Amino acid sequence: MKGIYRADPTTHVFVSSDVVADDYVLKANETFENPSGKQSPANLQGMSWVDATPEEHEAYVKAQQAEFESKYPSQPAKPDQGGQALNLLDQQIAQMKEEQAKMASSINALGQMIANEKTDTKQA
Repeated sequence: MKGIYRADPTTHVFVSSDVVADDYVLKANETFENPSGKQSPANLQGMSWVDATPEEHEAYVKAQQAEFESKYPSQPAKPDQGGQALNLLDQQIAQMKEEQAKMASSINALGQMIANEKTDTKQA
């Protein structure tokens, strides 16, 4: 048994592989040469794979990424329940601090009013 590697008849780019009997006779666009390790998209020329140029490889990778992103669009990460609970607690703590500052200001104002009242009654 041995492996064969097939190229697309139009583009000559690798499309599939298979395991065949040792006496298998190759057909058009087939080779026993493994294209692994070649710069994609390697082209079958005769019985050998030829590396893609750096420009072809870059365009191929970008096309593969675009195809993947169209099939699997990225979605914003959703916070888990623990993260949501912490966020809610942070909001509540911020609100309590704001209310505490208002109360401290009110208490301070009341203290000043009482102090002024005592001073006014002593002077009278």
